[in-house]
Amino acid sequence: MTYLSHTVRSLRRDPIPGETVRLVLSVAEDASAETVAASVESLDGELVRELQFDRLLVEVEQSDIDAVCSLDAVTRVETDAVLGPT
Repeated sequence: MTYLSHTVRSLRRDPIPGETVRLVLSVAEDASAETVAASVESLDGELVRELQFDRLLVEVEQSDIDAVCSLDAVTRVETDAVLGPT
């Protein structure tokens, strides 16, 4: 089961149409970061950059959060605010 931060759960329930959000995705050990990035890009999202510890910083429409949270290769979804300035 994928861990979702409180903020991600809130945005998933009540997305603001047309607004984007930056998310930090943790990629499963047996998965490919490139595959996850391609999946995000197929949602018209953007890979902002790769982070340490098999994580990706991505930007997606808030209405696409549900699809991102459903990706099999993602184990955690958090907003980038937990990292401080990115």
